[in-house]
Amino acid sequence: MKEQTAAVQRMQDYIEAHLEADITLAQLSAVSLFSPWHSYRLFKELLGVTPAEYIRRLRLSRSAMQLKEEQCLVTEAAFDCGFGSVDGYIRAFYREFGCRPGEYLKDPVPIALFIPYGVKFGELRKDVLDMEMKNLQSVFIQVIRKPKRKVIIKRGIKAEDYFAYCDEVSCEV
Repeated sequence: MKEQTAAVQRMQDYIEAHLEADITLAQLSAVSLFSPWHSYRLFKELLGVTPAEYIRRLRLSRSAMQLKEEQCLVTEAAFDCGFGSVDGYIRAFYREFGCRPGEYLKDPVPIALFIPYGVKFGELRKDVLDMEMKNLQSVFIQVIRKPKRKVIIKRGIKAEDYFAYCDEVSCEV
């Protein structure tokens, strides 16, 4: 595993362990062992989202699960998941899922939750795919059109088994 991938994985692990607390870029950079600017750039490059967006989406998904499973108050879910204000939480929830948390609490419709996958797993899969691609040879595919088939059925009258049937209808057909 590359050093950059390991650094981003350490940041993901840190976020997972401290999701309820305030997480700063300085803390993430200390965990990644890179500068704050470089940590931010690596995180965005390997995961496709900024650290702040990753944290926000993860918190919102956790709060949605809490609302659905525990039937708790919206304010409780907001503060449990690390949001500073209920109004900000409601706006963020609406932007992420298209419904307000109170509505979701009353009628939990299916929503697309943010599932964080460790960047190390993508790197491992990439190594496997690279090895598979090296072992592949080129394949030529050609589509061949065949005419439709017609079925001819000849019924036997006296035959009781296959050989008697063949004698009766002549199996040359």
